[in-house]
Amino acid sequence: MTTPAEIAVFHICSRHALNEARAQGTYRAESLAHEGFIHLSRAHQVLPTARAYFADVPDLVLLVIDPTQLSAPLVYEPPAPLPSHAPKPAGVDLYPHCYGPIDLAAIVDVIELAHFDGAAVHADTMTMLRQYRFSRLPVEGTLYRSSWQSGTVLPSGDPAGTAMIGLYTEGPRSVSMFHRLTHDEVWHVYGGDPFTLHLLHANGRTEHVAMGADVQHGEHVQFVVPAGTWQAGELVPGGRYALFGCTMAPGFTVGCFEAGRTHDLLAQYPDAAHVISRLGVSSGSTHMPPLTA
Repeated sequence: MTTPAEIAVFHICSRHALNEARAQGTYRAESLAHEGFIHLSRAHQVLPTARAYFADVPDLVLLVIDPTQLSAPLVYEPPAPLPSHAPKPAGVDLYPHCYGPIDLAAIVDVIELAHFDGAAVHADTMTMLRQYRFSRLPVEGTLYRSSWQSGTVLPSGDPAGTAMIGLYTEGPRSVSMFHRLTHDEVWHVYGGDPFTLHLLHANGRTEHVAMGADVQHGEHVQFVVPAGTWQAGELVPGGRYALFGCTMAPGFTVGCFEAGRTHDLLAQYPDAAHVISRLGVSSGSTHMPPLTA
């Protein structure tokens, strides 16, 4: 039997357990003390595991783990009740087990379990996750990393300008849910596959902007989204990842952000129902909490 070689492995845990791990410097599940290893999953095993063992557990997150960054051994073995030393019969779906604590450096993404669709991580995407060590924007859900904040402060106390690097991915899914900002935002294409900015203008007009390097076929390498415009973004179907940047002046603050409720946007822009249904915010707050990373 060939041992799987996964680009990424996954672990379901509570948000509280993750916060404890960040404070302690490594992640340790209870099974490490009781069984000698931490139970992990491959992409196609995550949702069945969640249904079987976590159906009624609230506030769960999914750790996306880079196996190359683990210091403890990673072993693929049959699931319980088969003992780990038993012969591995043909046809058994092997599960990854980490025989030691999980290094925080190996956790390249944290996604809400409810938002995971079972997609595997491609090697190209893992390269981006490993390189940039993104965080997730609350509410909006985008993988991002702050890259610049102006030292000039406005009378309001906000920075005069900010910039960030963002990543849309097929797996683990990263998109921008519908939101609007109080300032203009300049988008820049850096690499990867094309993506689409969906814009809902105040006059009722809907616009879909192709972003990418193929300028001869209508793609934009830079685009300005005007203040007050509802915007959302996602990969073009079939893409793996898109690396982009956003610049704002005045700079981005959580106070300039408002998410778009699905039912409100549907009432105002019925012609864009297919996009709004997919990228509208259906629950939770429409305001962004303070950023911690």
